[in-house]
Amino acid sequence: MSAAKLAGGCLCGAVRYEIDGAGESASHCHCGMCRKASGAAFVTWLGVAQDKFRYTLGAPASYRSSDIARRAFCAACGSPLQFDYHGTHDHTHITVGSLDEPERVTPERHIWVQSRIPWADYGDGLPEFSGED
Repeated sequence: MSAAKLAGGCLCGAVRYEIDGAGESASHCHCGMCRKASGAAFVTWLGVAQDKFRYTLGAPASYRSSDIARRAFCAACGSPLQFDYHGTHDHTHITVGSLDEPERVTPERHIWVQSRIPWADYGDGLPEFSGED
């Protein structure tokens, strides 16, 4: 893998993807839908331009998780992989935990902190936003 690429995939290996470059921004999301979809206290997402992201093996299943978004996951093992807004958005969001080298991504902010579980406050000093801004 080139230093200019990131790669990742699901737990069972049925779905793999590649990102040209390092992505654009990473956020810890504390919304209730991310908690339910992942089974974790929060999910760390990496924003990626759509034209820089591609699946290289298999294809994920997806479902419309709200009026504005869709979530993609491996149909075999259930690993959450991707979040997309409906419409004409030119970016997608990839779960940092599904990257082969998640340590290459540094989170920049916490979002949807009004939904944070109280014990999930790690005092890391990152900026916090009540919504997706």
